[in-house]
Amino acid sequence: MSDEQDSPISLSDDEDVIEQYKLDLQSEVIRITLEEIEQRVGAGEEISDEEKEKMIEDNLKKVLQNAETSHPPDFHRTLNMYLIFLAVVGCVFAFIGYHLSPDSCASDEDTIWEELGVPLFYVSALGVPMNILFCLISLKNPNLDSKEIFRWTRIHAIAIVICWVIFWEYITQDMFCGCWGICGMGTGWGG
Repeated sequence: MSDEQDSPISLSDDEDVIEQYKLDLQSEVIRITLEEIEQRVGAGEEISDEEKEKMIEDNLKKVLQNAETSHPPDFHRTLNMYLIFLAVVGCVFAFIGYHLSPDSCASDEDTIWEELGVPLFYVSALGVPMNILFCLISLKNPNLDSKEIFRWTRIHAIAIVICWVIFWEYITQDMFCGCWGICGMGTGWGG
């Protein structure tokens, strides 16, 4: 029964938030329109009812456009949170794998921790150029908040650099084995 009682309360809360949002938008449109009317009347212009309606419509479009760009894009923020999480988890997995098998250089000696961790980190690192592309695209699109996208791009890049600095030895362990674990597979390279 408590679930049934909670549902109307949460719906009521959602309706209250929506109603408050509508009232805020309306009051902003009214404020902007009144300021514009006062300026024009102060300059000695007469304004017809049709002009007032057009001003209200134009101001409503402006307010709605500003409301769309005032909040960060949820997709980009969520994507960066996941990418940062992948980098940290990947580094921790690589660290665990390294300590379970510190002398492994062949791919068959790698632990499952290394096999999961290293690719997770590199997938996250590939997000940095993708974020730079998002930043460049957001500069051309007025509906995207470029500052917020750039902020999350920086946060992600800093997280990658910090993870790399702390865990570089564990992430790159197999790189320095001679030929990334494929030398022992009969290719005739090195050793």
